Amino acid sequence: MFKKILSILSVVLIAGYLAFSLMGMTDRHEDIRICKGVDLHITDSLHSDMIDEEMILDLLKEKMLDPVGKPLDRVDVISIESALAQHPLVGSAQCYKTGGDKVRINLSSKIPMVRVLNSYGQDFYVDSRGEILTQHSLAVQLPVATGYIDRRFASEDLLKVVRAIDESEFWKAQVEQIDVTKEGQIQLVPRVGDHLLVLGTADDVENKLDRLMNFYEKGLDNVGWNKYRTISVAYDNQVVCKKR
Repeated sequence: MFKKILSILSVVLIAGYLAFSLMGMTDRHEDIRICKGVDLHITDSLHSDMIDEEMILDLLKEKMLDPVGKPLDRVDVISIESALAQHPLVGSAQCYKTGGDKVRINLSSKIPMVRVLNSYGQDFYVDSRGEILTQHSLAVQLPVATGYIDRRFASEDLLKVVRAIDESEFWKAQVEQIDVTKEGQIQLVPRVGDHLLVLGTADDVENKLDRLMNFYEKGLDNVGWNKYRTISVAYDNQVVCKKR
């Protein structure tokens, strides 16, 4: 009789243990949170369309870092940040997990302003902060600068001119190319008119462009856009023209 009772107790205990174990496994399974998606926010996206969600997700898949469908506790946000920060058009990257079972990615994008093809055989871009970008496959329309332009000149003087041009719808449409002579003189090649616009240095470039605009409106409209070979505003309060 005692043995029979002991056997029954053993069966009950084993059954209870198995039930408890199964409940524990079920609870642990229910505690696993799966990443449901990526919430991507790109700073400066209104000013540059070269970085988009599709490109970022493709990059994460290529690096085997796509978090979607993975347990959140296995998502390595540090590796995601590092991979994104290495992209030539990404300024900075921040990644973290959200309470909605998603991964949030905040990016700041670099904005190329001008492409430089200089006399030293170099080909690079300058972004809005003056940083040199050596990525050569950017599918974007930008002003092209040629001539004697080293990297310091590109990041400072050239960028100052490009910014001033970019602030004017007229000059953005009119300037086809920027050229820098061996003496450091900045010249603009217009889309309309067979002449060169000589700025000289980048100093006071906004005022120089305003003077050129006034001359366009009051001078060239009367005499014709192809009468002069050069139109220079290199000197203060002057517009100096050379005829053909």
